[in-house]
Order: sequence, then C-alpha cells, then structure tokens
Amino acid sequence: MSHTDYERPEFPEGDLPAEFAALFPHGWAGPDVLAELAPHGWAASPLVAAFHPSAAQVHAERVRMHRGLANFPGRKPDAPPPPPEPTLAEVEAEFADGPGEVEPERECRELVGLCLWDVFSDNHEVIADDGRWLHLGSARGSGGFLADLLNAQGGPPPPPKPQLPPELEAQLFPQSDDPRVRAMIDEMRKEMIGDGGYTYLDFYMGTHAVADRADLTPVYELIFRRLKARGHDWVYHFPRLGLVDFRPLKKQMDEQARQERGESEFENYDPEKAMAEEEEDRKRDEEIARMQESLDEGYRESVAAALDQPPPTTVRAYTAVYGHFPDGWPPEG
Repeated sequence: MSHTDYERPEFPEGDLPAEFAALFPHGWAGPDVLAELAPHGWAASPLVAAFHPSAAQVHAERVRMHRGLANFPGRKPDAPPPPPEPTLAEVEAEFADGPGEVEPERECRELVGLCLWDVFSDNHEVIADDGRWLHLGSARGSGGFLADLLNAQGGPPPPPKPQLPPELEAQLFPQSDDPRVRAMIDEMRKEMIGDGGYTYLDFYMGTHAVADRADLTPVYELIFRRLKARGHDWVYHFPRLGLVDFRPLKKQMDEQARQERGESEFENYDPEKAMAEEEEDRKRDEEIARMQESLDEGYRESVAAALDQPPPTTVRAYTAVYGHFPDGWPPEG
C-alpha cells in the first residue's frame, strides 16, 4: 500500500533536518561522499559529465527539446513552422573555450541534492523503520526543503542566475504601492531567483535535465546505503497522471460565503437554475470520466512498455543495496 491508499503517519517535519544531518554528517560533498563517488578525484569521475556534457550530448538534448516543442499536442495547425533543428556544428562552436572549470564540491553537492529529490519526491516514499513517512512536501516543497538544507551547509554558492529580460522581469515581479503585495512579490522573487543561495528551482524535477549525461547509479546507491543503515525503506511509484475536480471545493466555498452573508439555504433558490446546473454537472462528470479513462489507458500502455525495458536507475540501485525490488516494482497495469 502507499500513501495514496491510506493516510500514512508522517515523520515530524521539525525532525527532518536532523535526520538528513544523520544521513550526511559531513554534508553532501564531505570527504566520505567524495571518496565513495569519486575515489580517483571528481574531475576523473564519469559523474562530472552531469555538469560538463560533451557537445554531442548537448546537441542531442536540444534536438529532443526542439522536436518535443514542434510536436506539442496543443500546437495550432496554422501556427508558423518551427525553426530548423539545432546542428551539431552550432553547438560545437559554443564549446570553443572548453568544458569549463570543474568545481568538485559544488557539483557533488548539487548532484546529490538532485538525486535526493528523485528518491524522496516524484511521488515516491521514504519510510522510517516505525512506518512513518519522511515526507518533504510537494514536488516544489521538496525542492525548497533540499535548497534550504544545502544553504545551511555553507560552502560554495550556486552559479549566478541568468539575468531576466527587463520586460519579463516586469511581468513576473510587478511594482506595487501596497506593502503587503510588495512583500509577497519580494518573497516570490527570492524563492525563484534567490539571494545568492539555492532555491527550490535548483532541485525541482530532480535529475530530469542531467540524467542522460552520466550513469547516476553510484549516487542513488550511496543514498540507499545510508537510508538502509538508518533502518529506512523506500516505496516506488510509477508515474501516473490524474484529474482533480475542484467543484466540491467551489461548492464548499460558496456555502461558506452564503453562511457568512446570513442567507438561508433556500433563499434565492431558482429551480430552473438548479436544473441547469445539475445538467451541467452531469455533462462535466461524463467529460471527466472520458478524460480519466484516456489517462488510465495511457498509464496501462506506459506500464506495459516499461516492463519490456530494464527497471529505472533508482530501482536498480535500490535492488543492489537491499537485495530485492522495492515495494511498487514491478508496477501493475
């Protein structure tokens, strides 16, 4: 079972930082971590490719992104044709000055953080020996939690964030005379861009952008060895999309507003309007059912395709450490 099947008790939020400190007593790039991941030095490790990819790797990534955008389902038929695919020669021209300086401590810390997101977030569960769930929050919340942990460790800061175009910055962070709005915008700016430290965006979606550049199995195995030593276990969840119906929430909010106005339940009741709303709800229920069935069919197809391939890297790493598949693998279609 998973937390989607019942309400699993959660590890106290206030105790989570101490638990991570126990997992990594010398930080995410301490001598113990670097000795495990890069015994011959970080610059000589295959993991360095996660931050210093070859021109061919970058070209392949850009081509995939280009084709994904060109084939986006929401693209209008009459939209102008996409620009030509990037060429390898264009990417190689950007590498004329070499791959850039290797920064062992910063790069190791960031890679461990990205892999921690893959393990603790992405709908997976880390379970303590007493059955409590070490829950870091939503996908975004998990990124913020990991960013805060890394900022607290000190050490080298992240690379400077790219400067936003003035027009985009004005749209994202508009000026306001209201001090409350200004405070909210300032907090949003800090959360997205930071103040020299890491933000949730640095770890949001984990290794999605770098997973194809290097074999990350050693990092996952390091994490699972430490989890196992602490008596923790891990539950895998195959990616699955679902629909959220906000109508019950809206009805609850409408009912609360009605009560605050002091109106009785049937004051302003309109039978024709009620029948029209009921018919609209029926049509919406049918539409949601069709959409959910389409998502379920896609899930079943994805599961069938996944079972014809090797297990994900995280699952293989868990199996190497624990000696068996995690709960949740293989997924059921």
